[in-house]
Amino acid sequence: MSYMSRCLALYLVLCCPVVAAEQPAKPDGSATPSVAQPGIRAADQPPLPDTPLIRPVMPPANPEPPPPTPTPPSTEPATPPKTASIVVKLDANRLKIGEVELNRQTREIRFPAVINMREGLLEFVIVHEKGKVHESLLRTAISATHLNLALKVLRYQSSPELFMLRDEEGFPNGLMPAVDAKTKAAARVEMRMRWKDGETEHSVSVNECINNNRNNTVMPAGPWVYGGSAVNNGRYVAELTGDIVAILTNQAAIFNYPGDHNQIGTDYGNWYALTKMLPEVGTAVMVEIRPWSPAAEAVTKPTPKLAPKTE
Repeated sequence: MSYMSRCLALYLVLCCPVVAAEQPAKPDGSATPSVAQPGIRAADQPPLPDTPLIRPVMPPANPEPPPPTPTPPSTEPATPPKTASIVVKLDANRLKIGEVELNRQTREIRFPAVINMREGLLEFVIVHEKGKVHESLLRTAISATHLNLALKVLRYQSSPELFMLRDEEGFPNGLMPAVDAKTKAAARVEMRMRWKDGETEHSVSVNECINNNRNNTVMPAGPWVYGGSAVNNGRYVAELTGDIVAILTNQAAIFNYPGDHNQIGTDYGNWYALTKMLPEVGTAVMVEIRPWSPAAEAVTKPTPKLAPKTE
């Protein structure tokens, strides 16, 4: 077949296809062979174009669950986590604020401390263990804020009587505040400490453990004054400084000594720990604070003098 004949045959197949009808089977069971297009051999017939097979999309055998529907945010306020309260009720009269115990009936306050010095210059009776421990008789781990709260609960009233008034610029103006007798009385306390030596229990006032080495006299047995410290920029100053009980007047401290030689000046450095009255450094003691009784003040014995020092 010539080249032109092949092209003509291909044209006829593509443009005018003739599909042979299916021939019926012969009586003897044989099929009538299909008839090819005239003039075109079977081997010369071009293949029909592929037709894409369209299949239905079947769901997977184990479909994944749909994502959970997000829960809308609750409009109810969140419940705050429970925390241990710093206030614990011990019985009908006693409470504990942190490590500070108070008795609402007797108005007594107790808290733990440690002997910090048995000799050397003193400016404080009690400071926090992270405070000015180089010049304090006792040190403690209690919170100054907890101690002040206990004083407020027991209705002690702070007195500013030891602190000079200040002018508009904040400088001392040389004048002392006028404080009424009722406020002064409500601010005065007795301060003692108790410890055990084996089976023997000791109880002394802190005054008995402090000596004025200028005149060799034990500190008078008079009261200590609750000044209350101060608040600066919303923070309790005694908590910041660790000053709890001061001998030399210090407005940051919660308590101050109101007697002679309580100012820094010519008498500075007179107060020392009285070694013979104190147990070993590191001994645990219990500090006791109670209201100062005018009756107790009336029967206070004269301040004892120690034997003169020998060179």
